[in-house]
Amino acid sequence: MPTSSFLARRRLLLALCAAPAAALAQAPSWPVRPIKLVVPYPPGGLTDVLARLVTQRASENLGQAIVIENRPGASTILGAELVARAAPDGYTFLMAAATTLTTNPLLFKKLPYRPADFAPVALVGTVPFALVAHPSVPANNIREFVAHAKANPGLMTFSTVGQGASSHLVGEMFKGATQTTLRDIPYKGSAPALAAVLSGEVHATFDGITNYLPYARSGKLKILAVFSDNRVPAADTIPTMAESGYPDAVAYSWFGIVAPAGTPAAIVNRLNQAINSSLQAPELRDRLRADVSSGPILSPEGYGDFMRKQALIWEKVITPLKLEMTQ
Repeated sequence: MPTSSFLARRRLLLALCAAPAAALAQAPSWPVRPIKLVVPYPPGGLTDVLARLVTQRASENLGQAIVIENRPGASTILGAELVARAAPDGYTFLMAAATTLTTNPLLFKKLPYRPADFAPVALVGTVPFALVAHPSVPANNIREFVAHAKANPGLMTFSTVGQGASSHLVGEMFKGATQTTLRDIPYKGSAPALAAVLSGEVHATFDGITNYLPYARSGKLKILAVFSDNRVPAADTIPTMAESGYPDAVAYSWFGIVAPAGTPAAIVNRLNQAINSSLQAPELRDRLRADVSSGPILSPEGYGDFMRKQALIWEKVITPLKLEMTQ
């Protein structure tokens, strides 16, 4: 039979083994206080609106408020740097955009963060880019536009919001795919760039389709093609670039949530589930589709793969341009 000293040692060993489990059981589960989501854009823009829409329901799923903190500036660099340096404790996240993690690292020689400083959480939405033209342009589809541009080399113009901006990069993608020589005309902001094509000061522009649908429906502009894999449900009469003969011309503006690298996987997975559940709620899903900003429902790993593929697409466009941006 076991001796009394043996039984005593056994009880002590069992108690020591049980202590961590008991402590873990008593530890508070995440989240126990409000969560901060940094949006690197001003209030009222598409990224900000999407962040507020999706986090409203997600906060209900989590039982804690998700507080939006707008930190605009320097091509999203200010907000991204703040989150990259935050503690990976599950209480600070970033509403990232394609600019933040797929084009900035290719454009800026010195960045205060790297893509590896973030852990993917959830994709929130994608908006396909589109080629938008003034009604005076003698083209009603991509083939006619390309033919007109080639017949007038260097004379066709498109508005941008500056070198390295998405409106510029998508235009460069188009030029490379179609072998045309359009001239980009930079403007100080998206509103002047839109006004330029509305007035006919420039022939065209390349931007997210969302902002241009009302003008196309009223006849003030015409959308010749979308740079998406499939037609957009909210504008299903507009063909894709692939349908027009350019299968490699696919480009999206996208938005998603990332965490500081090192954030526990359990927290990342729980927030992913809360965000994805919100995106699948009928009222929010229909709202996003109406705004042409829906996207696939992805796991954190799937979202990471999506970002890596996007980076490769833009690397092919940006590298030949030899752009080096400064903050």
